[in-house]
Amino acid sequence: MWNIWKEEVYKIATRKILWIGLFLLLAFVSLRLFTERNHYSATIDGQIYRGQKAIEKDQQLTAKYAGILTDEKVQNIYEDFGFSYYHTQADANSGNFCNEWITRHMTNYNQIADNHPIDTQILDDIQFLQGDAWETYAAPYLNETIWFDYTYGWNDLKETYSFMTIALFVLFMIGLSPIFSEEYMLKTADILLTTKRGKKSCIWVKMCASFSFITILYVVFSIYLWVIYRIVYGTQGLEASPAMIGLTPAAYMPADIHAFFYLSFGLGLAGLLLLTCISMAISSLCKNSFLTILLSLAAFFLPYVWLNVLSIMVAPFFSNALWKAITYLMISMPLCLPVNWGFAFSLEQIGMHIAIALAIGIACALAGYWKFRNYQG
Repeated sequence: MWNIWKEEVYKIATRKILWIGLFLLLAFVSLRLFTERNHYSATIDGQIYRGQKAIEKDQQLTAKYAGILTDEKVQNIYEDFGFSYYHTQADANSGNFCNEWITRHMTNYNQIADNHPIDTQILDDIQFLQGDAWETYAAPYLNETIWFDYTYGWNDLKETYSFMTIALFVLFMIGLSPIFSEEYMLKTADILLTTKRGKKSCIWVKMCASFSFITILYVVFSIYLWVIYRIVYGTQGLEASPAMIGLTPAAYMPADIHAFFYLSFGLGLAGLLLLTCISMAISSLCKNSFLTILLSLAAFFLPYVWLNVLSIMVAPFFSNALWKAITYLMISMPLCLPVNWGFAFSLEQIGMHIAIALAIGIACALAGYWKFRNYQG
């Protein structure tokens, strides 16, 4: 069994396209972070800071306001710094993290910024939200449960981590897809299935080897990303509320940003296990490795097509129950499961999607096992 495990890991590890993709992804996320750091700017007491110095100054300033977000604290930030906007002529942020956060979350800035002809005059039009708009978009942040702190880097990490996970899944699917179909193409399936354990445990070993290898890569990439963000942004803000980085207060909210990233990592592992099972099932059905990859990628991106195109087209013809069932199914797929928090679900709904993914994963694993076991060339 150990020899089979090593052989499967070796076959995946020798696929050059996988390593080329991993290297390019590693280079991209690294370059993106350090480019973002170099372009970072903050204006404090009339002086513009840039790069790592601007980050440190922003962190020091935000530490003075860290704590439960209240209406009084918002008012104090406004009185001390006013509103924030991006000064195109100076190519710098005309504010700091504190007033930029309240400007983007509690004013009409997002509605007027793109259409404003002169950025230096935008301050005349920025104002706090009023009436229903305030109650809907701003008031939920002032329920005395939101811990305010510097979270610029962690919001950026959230977006980068989501992108990295999806990109890794695509690369892993390319690496995993030929696991059974390659046996068909090389005419080695008949030989393997005649061995003592060929129709039983060795099939599960092949699956486990694939999952363990890509899990190691996923963990390594996650640790690398975490380390380089810690180098740039330190640890400040990890105790802040996830609402500070875009999670809606109406949805399930982990205790802090640290817990949020644990949740994201766990959802990624769940998606990775499902991805492996789906890849195995498709690979067991195809005798051509290239066709396996195409069908695997099509299955991977199907949820995106459903959520953005097909669900709208078929909604008038499907019953509400059927439409919801398909949508729940799509959101439980590897493309959506790692970013499940982005759909503003409750903890119960997230658990439901994980359960659906588990059921689909078991079904796909059994289907792949049965199909390959009963292969007759």
